[in-house]
Amino acid sequence: MGLFDRAGLPRADFDSLTTAVGRRVRVLAWARAADGPVVGMADRLARRSPDGWRQMPWHEIDAGGWDAETGRLRWRLTDGTGDDVRLDDPGSLPDLFRERVDASIAVRERFELGRGRASLIVARRRFDDERAPLLWTVTRLGGSFDAAQLDQADAELARLRDEYDIG
Repeated sequence: MGLFDRAGLPRADFDSLTTAVGRRVRVLAWARAADGPVVGMADRLARRSPDGWRQMPWHEIDAGGWDAETGRLRWRLTDGTGDDVRLDDPGSLPDLFRERVDASIAVRERFELGRGRASLIVARRRFDDERAPLLWTVTRLGGSFDAAQLDQADAELARLRDEYDIG
């Protein structure tokens, strides 16, 4: 494999990442953290720690970004968990992070439910399977909802799925 495949990632890290992913990988950007490298690929972000590689597909990253003041890349996953890491020399990884997360979002729509409540519906595309259907999530904003508001959010989700889902 050529240097382009590794994008400068040390060979040992590249080889262990390839093993963890289970297929040949193409590194788009990477940066060094205290525990090991953080690597951006076309379909996922991977972070090496003493416990091994943790892989986060871009479509599972709900929010996050780069804080230049603290030198930290942070993210929250769609399952509610999150993490952050201080990068020694971030290079283009923060830009790749923003581009890949944004590109995974096919639909983002906020709508009001009344009485100061709102909901956010997001549909994400998977970069590891172009034939996969969009992955839809509903996030309730502004506290708990009553049954009527939940029904309204479910109806809006159904409408958007009908409008945007293909096949």
